[in-house]
Amino acid sequence: MGRCLKATGATMVLASINVDSYNMNQTLTDKQRRLSRRYIVYETLTSLWFIGAVWLYFYRIFITDYQVGILDGFAFAIGLLAEVPSGALADKFGRDKMVKLGQMLAGGGLLIQAFGSSFIPFFVGQAIMMVGVSFVSGADEALFFQKLNFDRTSVNWRKLVTRASQAALIGTLVATVVGGWLHTINPRIPWILTGVALISSAFLIWSIKDIRPEKAKQKLSAELREYLVSIKDGFLQFGTPKLWLYVPIIITVQGLFYTAGWGLLRLVLLDRFHFDPFWGSIVIASSSLITVGILAYMHKYAENLSEKRVISLISLGAAASLLLSIADIGVWGYAVILTLYAGEHVLYPFMSEVLNHRAEEHQRATVLSVASFFRTLPYVALAPIIGYLNTHDSLEYFLIVWALLIVGAVLLYLSLKKKDIHVSLVEKEPEVEARVPEIAS
Repeated sequence: MGRCLKATGATMVLASINVDSYNMNQTLTDKQRRLSRRYIVYETLTSLWFIGAVWLYFYRIFITDYQVGILDGFAFAIGLLAEVPSGALADKFGRDKMVKLGQMLAGGGLLIQAFGSSFIPFFVGQAIMMVGVSFVSGADEALFFQKLNFDRTSVNWRKLVTRASQAALIGTLVATVVGGWLHTINPRIPWILTGVALISSAFLIWSIKDIRPEKAKQKLSAELREYLVSIKDGFLQFGTPKLWLYVPIIITVQGLFYTAGWGLLRLVLLDRFHFDPFWGSIVIASSSLITVGILAYMHKYAENLSEKRVISLISLGAAASLLLSIADIGVWGYAVILTLYAGEHVLYPFMSEVLNHRAEEHQRATVLSVASFFRTLPYVALAPIIGYLNTHDSLEYFLIVWALLIVGAVLLYLSLKKKDIHVSLVEKEPEVEARVPEIAS
């Protein structure tokens, strides 16, 4: 459950990172500029996870690591069941409504856990939080992607996501260090602040509306049938040639990053490398700072970055990190944490571009939710396994097996990827509307 939220110090974080730093040759429309700024602030708020480096230590005050694995596994399973239906609901009833409801639920779930002292309130709060996260997953990205309406043949969306990731990581850095310090004062305070940050993000986007035309009302049976068909079609999209080659990468590589970022793995590895809670927060915070620099490089050279090369290098780096973790490398484990941390955030803009550009407009949130389902699915089984193996000092079994799965996924991806793409992930389509000015590096 290693977190990635973005807290209330957002205004300080965004003083130096804003839309004006895009280095534009031409000016965006006022609407696009305002929405881009709001997207960056939103991403920052939802990345202020004050509990990022200390949540496991908070749980350990009241329950065992094995119970933590069971807690995370079952709670994430509940969130997983809500994942794809939430995307279909967002496409049908409004992405804005699902995002706002989801952030309120996620924040409320964290507040329940903040005041808990046993397995049951932790489970209830975690389950509510995961349902909320599932409601938001895919819907927020689809909402902003549609509202901004960037030219599909440009890299504007990738650049905005990269810039927002930089702001979010700076927020995460501050929140992680502050959360580690606050944990020593009162371990409940980081949870409270994280919950408040999520709820605040819902109010930030309250005025943003999903402007897609609403479908005419139908009978309940027809509505339900259409809803189920939408979910099925979302899964079928990943059986098409344009998307299915990415499924193994999503499951193994992004699934690993999810297990490290949202799950037990990162803190288990920090413990394995003998970092205490305070130094663990420093490791995560400094990794965040270095990742900001990497993303700045990506933003500057976005048009020249090769999809195939980036995905392959990040994936193989993740596999190598797992194998390196088998040894007792002590403080050198910092390199493992950094590789997994940076890899997650560097890979995200590329996968976001792939999925948003290749998904049909009316199914975009559903497709993104299915992708999130694939990314989350491994952790439902891995959470109790990692907890059990770590309790019995046998984590190396997981590290070896998952590294081999990643290598297999990369080999399959490379064998199927016929064309290496640098700029656009879709072929140019005839322009119907006036071209939106591109964001130049």
